[in-house]
Amino acid sequence: MNPIESLRISWRAITSHKLRSTLTTLGIIIGVGSVIVFMVLGGAFEANILQDIEEDEDPSVVVRTQVSPEGGFGVQFSRTPVYTQHDVDNVAEIDGVEYVSPTATIPATQLSYGETRVAGGSGGGFSVSASTPESFQDGPFEITEGVAYESGTNQTVVNEPLVEAVDGEIGPGDEMTIRFQDGREQTFTVAGVADDDTGGINPPTIHVPIDPHYRAIVETPRGTEEPAFAEFSVRAESAEDVDDVKAEIQSYFDSEEADAPELTSEEQTIVVQTNEDVVEQVTDIIDQLAVFLGGIAAISLVVGSIGIANIMIVSVTERTREIGIMKAVGARRRDIVQLFLVESLVLGLVGAVFGVIAGLGFGFLGVQLTGWPMAYPLDWIAIAVGVGIFVGVFSGLYPAWRAARVDPIEALRRE
Repeated sequence: MNPIESLRISWRAITSHKLRSTLTTLGIIIGVGSVIVFMVLGGAFEANILQDIEEDEDPSVVVRTQVSPEGGFGVQFSRTPVYTQHDVDNVAEIDGVEYVSPTATIPATQLSYGETRVAGGSGGGFSVSASTPESFQDGPFEITEGVAYESGTNQTVVNEPLVEAVDGEIGPGDEMTIRFQDGREQTFTVAGVADDDTGGINPPTIHVPIDPHYRAIVETPRGTEEPAFAEFSVRAESAEDVDDVKAEIQSYFDSEEADAPELTSEEQTIVVQTNEDVVEQVTDIIDQLAVFLGGIAAISLVVGSIGIANIMIVSVTERTREIGIMKAVGARRRDIVQLFLVESLVLGLVGAVFGVIAGLGFGFLGVQLTGWPMAYPLDWIAIAVGVGIFVGVFSGLYPAWRAARVDPIEALRRE
């Protein structure tokens, strides 16, 4: 039988039962669409990070402690202060380092500004981050109003979400009072407002100088008591120095001179990351999520394949007399097999195509809401179409074989 004729007959059979055909392909549409949506959003997120790095060309290295999450999925960083002032000072002496900026979180319970009260703490409406003025020079925190704070003062820099949290009424020169978890209260003068351009969701944050407000002290392996931090960033003198600086920092923490290796547990790992390392890590997480989502989508595809097989078996039963007539006028078994395989293939292919269209549509809506650049996962689109064809053919094998075995004499007796 001519393949074009098989396609025409198959399409007529499909369109004669529009609702049934739509419901049959729904499982494939959902499975393929969910994969495409996630890959569009994942690709857009990755492109957004890459774009920021290419634009900034920030020669920075971040040192922090990584722990393996309980489920073994993704990346988790410890907030335990293990990097002592001794470590920070030694890293600052490495050739090619411009400055080192430690970062720490100070637990706070309440922010008071005029008549406004905002709760802090775990799950609260704001957090307090302690750092150095250098973090506002070239880092992700861009001053949009006023200036950065000075060390040794009661000045602060607030980010834009914090301004929104107090109804946009706070600005440079205003005063606020913070109650910390240890019971002390301190009044701060706002020196500036910053845009936390960290590529993610930024909660309301108050930035204060480490000196004199950060008071976490640990006993070092050398028997001294010093401030310690959960992480710190290192800025190289130029982009060409980043790889050498990273290697020197890693070498330092591998030596016996460093305090941090002695303060970390077996489950914790000291990681030294450049921006490129962060992008690679994000990409790995996206790939892991793709595998996870692929498993979920596979369930939808299995359901879709069962639906196609079921509807094809029903079609064989309904069209038994038609099959008998075709065989009586000379149709061979392979013609019948071809006819039903083409019909199931069309159902699978249509499901995959509409799944791709739906996935791209919802993905586009998602990137418009987030402001990320649109990404077209062409490889996954090709895979989705291939999977649709495979599911269609695989689901149609048994019904096609069953149809080919219909006895034409028995078939013609059917009413």
